[in-house]
Amino acid sequence: MWIWFPEGQEGLIGSLRRATVQRVDDSGTQQILKQMTGLKSESFEDVYRPQMHGLSSHPPKGSEGVFLALGGRSDRLLALGFEHKDCRPRDLPEGNATLYDDKGNVIWARGDKGVSINAKAGTVDVLSQKDKVTVKPADGKFVFLGGDGTDGTYGFVETDAGTSINVKARVG
Repeated sequence: MWIWFPEGQEGLIGSLRRATVQRVDDSGTQQILKQMTGLKSESFEDVYRPQMHGLSSHPPKGSEGVFLALGGRSDRLLALGFEHKDCRPRDLPEGNATLYDDKGNVIWARGDKGVSINAKAGTVDVLSQKDKVTVKPADGKFVFLGGDGTDGTYGFVETDAGTSINVKARVG
């Protein structure tokens, strides 16, 4: 059986190359790596970097990854991955996952230990478009504000409707 390829056999050829990001344009409908360096004398511009639905990232300068040269041609590049070696959290337990940035802020899915949010820089904002934020502890458990409940003194939170039955805040 004979199969015709519009670009000949080279249309099937692809090559992977390693690259380092120098500059990114994240302002449009697609993220474009404006400047990348490859091997000793390689330099590339305007390379499309596809991202998964529901997750978007902007790799900082110096991030490393690979790009695919479609048809083996350097004018048809597609960037894959890219992460910065100094920013990536290390030694995660098997099955765990993190969402992290270049400042050390981390959202960590910790398996059977739950989820942690660590704002190393800035604040943690929880916003609601419908003016309602719900924090629910497990039955018979408490939500602790200002600590984990083992350090210091905690008292029940007072609201307009009365004293909370399961939210305690650190006193002092």
